[in-house]
Amino acid sequence: MYSLFRKEITTFFGSLTGYLIAFVFLIANGLFLWVFPGNYNILDNGYASLEGYFSLAPWIFLFLVPALTMRLFAEEKRSGTLEILITRPLSLFQLVWAKYLAGLVLVLLCLLPTLVYFYSVYSLGSPVGNWDSGAAWGSFIGLFCLAAAYVSIGLLASAITDNPVLAFVAALFFSFLAYLGFEFAASLNWSSVFSGMLIQLGINEHYLSISRGVVDSRDLIYFLAISFFFLVLTSIFLQPQQKHWKQQLKKLGILVGGLILLSFLSGAWYFRIDLTAEKRYSLSPISKQLIQQLDAPVKVDIFLEGELPPGFRKLQLALVEKIQDLNAYADYRIHYEMIDPYKIVSTPEEQSQLFDRLVSLGLKPTDLRLQRDEGTVTKLIFPGAVIKYKDYDIGINLLKNNPSIAAENNLNHSVETLEFELMRAFKVLLDDSRATVAFLGGHGELGEPETRDIRSALSENFEVVDMYARELNQNDSQPDALVIADPVQAFSEQDKFYIDQYLMRGGNLLWLVDPVQVSLDSLSRGETTLAFPRDLNLNDQLFRYGIRINSTLIQDVECLMIPVNTAPMGSPPKYTPAPWYYSPLLQPAEDHVLSRNLNSVKAEFVSTIDTVGNNSAIQKSVILHTSNYSRSIQTPLEVSLQSINQPPARSLFSEQQLMVGVLLEGQFSSVFQNRMLEDFNTNELEILSQSQPAKMIVLADGSLIANQVSRREGQIQILPLGYDRYSQQTFGNKEFLLNAITYLCDGSGIMSLRSQAFQVRLLDKVQVREQRLLWQLLNVLAPLVLISLLGLIFNWIRVRKYGR
Repeated sequence: MYSLFRKEITTFFGSLTGYLIAFVFLIANGLFLWVFPGNYNILDNGYASLEGYFSLAPWIFLFLVPALTMRLFAEEKRSGTLEILITRPLSLFQLVWAKYLAGLVLVLLCLLPTLVYFYSVYSLGSPVGNWDSGAAWGSFIGLFCLAAAYVSIGLLASAITDNPVLAFVAALFFSFLAYLGFEFAASLNWSSVFSGMLIQLGINEHYLSISRGVVDSRDLIYFLAISFFFLVLTSIFLQPQQKHWKQQLKKLGILVGGLILLSFLSGAWYFRIDLTAEKRYSLSPISKQLIQQLDAPVKVDIFLEGELPPGFRKLQLALVEKIQDLNAYADYRIHYEMIDPYKIVSTPEEQSQLFDRLVSLGLKPTDLRLQRDEGTVTKLIFPGAVIKYKDYDIGINLLKNNPSIAAENNLNHSVETLEFELMRAFKVLLDDSRATVAFLGGHGELGEPETRDIRSALSENFEVVDMYARELNQNDSQPDALVIADPVQAFSEQDKFYIDQYLMRGGNLLWLVDPVQVSLDSLSRGETTLAFPRDLNLNDQLFRYGIRINSTLIQDVECLMIPVNTAPMGSPPKYTPAPWYYSPLLQPAEDHVLSRNLNSVKAEFVSTIDTVGNNSAIQKSVILHTSNYSRSIQTPLEVSLQSINQPPARSLFSEQQLMVGVLLEGQFSSVFQNRMLEDFNTNELEILSQSQPAKMIVLADGSLIANQVSRREGQIQILPLGYDRYSQQTFGNKEFLLNAITYLCDGSGIMSLRSQAFQVRLLDKVQVREQRLLWQLLNVLAPLVLISLLGLIFNWIRVRKYGR
């Protein structure tokens, strides 16, 4: 066996054909990855990753491996030496195994020079070394498995003919069928179960997982099985035709049956090892449990297709990879399809209908700027997906659009939340009953027009109702969360009692309270108004729960800009943007799953919050705060637009991250403990002095939840929540409040999926721009030099050994 193995290696390095095959392989890789523009180009993609290399490899291998294996048996047949080999004291399987190992080593020798790519990406990282080496080496394992499968197929093709060229064509054809042929067959009109089985038979399904750096025992067993199957098949074809065909067919049948049994066993007991640095392809236990509840196939239409910049292609790939991770645990396969909305419609009317449907499903369109030869082109895209399960459709947005951070970070945050978005959608599809969110009334709270936008957004996943305090605790169907949106009238003791007992029974509260009253009508007319404390009779209740809302107003350097007339008296008006310090842009806390990776929140006349008490049963987390350049002012005080012309000194803004929103979780003590309650408890409730586990969010600004309402000529126009008409930006109010209410109602722990954090690994843009030609030459020429050097060393050793 060793002699045969050495013979094949010597033949490769001793002929020009071997070097030609290696050179073509390395040149093709180098050009596609470093020179030619396209999806595989590493320099153009801008990420410190070799994903393009491992995505390209199956296609390059389709030509490399057949070229290396085409003569292994075909040449022996053509020259008549195969009969001599068969008569040697070697079994046919040993003979096949020796040839197989030789072919596999030859492929690895061709791969070794590509380690130059690893060095290049490592050096080009920003900073140097900022790349995921675990994922890269794990993906290299995938390349080895792919090579093992292709070589076994190429060996069979070489065994069935004595013509090397015909063996090359047959190996290429068989390899392509094994790689994608089963997926093409599965795309026909089969049942979902049979289609899933066909896909599992293909190489692509198993290579996609392992090529990302995820070692799955089922994939390893698959590649081992397919290689072993084709090697046995090769040994059968090499048998003399008159000998033991029935016995060989019987052995083949036993082999197939054993492999089928092995596949079932590997599906029942398996392991997955995620070699990536952040374990980005490892699903949480919550996701595994939820995905196994699917009792029907799922279809995901992904509207990220066509001409896309590298960042969007990375987001597209991340979603596909996440679906593959889910398929590793799902009993019913999740199918996906890439859809370009501009190609599936033929007329403007159909396009308009499609876009309207996507918007109705909750997908948010965004403008995409593309650089082309004729200039910059802008088109509307829908970076989202539609999940179809049974008779239900639900849309999810993939892109997290935070204009305050860089585009790369935006896209990275979008990748981080993919699992959360998918699981939240599946949870809605699987739940027969939806959680209920109630808006409290009776104290001058914001009406339906002022909260229409948030109500509409909530209605996609929740039942939204209105409720008075006296209606709480009257039956078992209590709301899962109670929203108290900007009350202006004092709460009676009886209403406070009902709210308190709702909390004691495990209810969840969202307080949006303005402790300071400011007349906006006076300000809009340019007059001076007075800001003074508003008594809502809630201080004692909130204090008992662990919160104090101060009667202060916050000024912040990070604030909205409003137009101010700066023209001299008697001149035409000239409006110039000026900072309005009383409208701070609040920052969601980055250290909590509820608020991380969100856009700034628009506010107006905000107060500060203090946490009080030392109740160890309550955990308190800051979820919303000011910037590092803010200050708080005691009330009462005068507020006037004229202060814009005489702004406070910059040195006064010395307070950092003042608390505006706080989350409290745990077991609360009743405000009405040890009090006489005959006058309050008209519903004859059982009085609870200690709450069940509950959650409460307190926000010191009622306007956070209010959308602007324009009333003209009897018509009402609702502006989006968080929209600023002057800057024409939409801030993160809606997403922040949706997350807050989802967190309050989340009993499954899905919100914890938002804690995933992936590091952004980019190439050094300066080096890429200034040294592009250097890195292109290095990665195209250096592998050629290395394979040539390896051949020179090999031949020099042979000359030294046999030239005497």
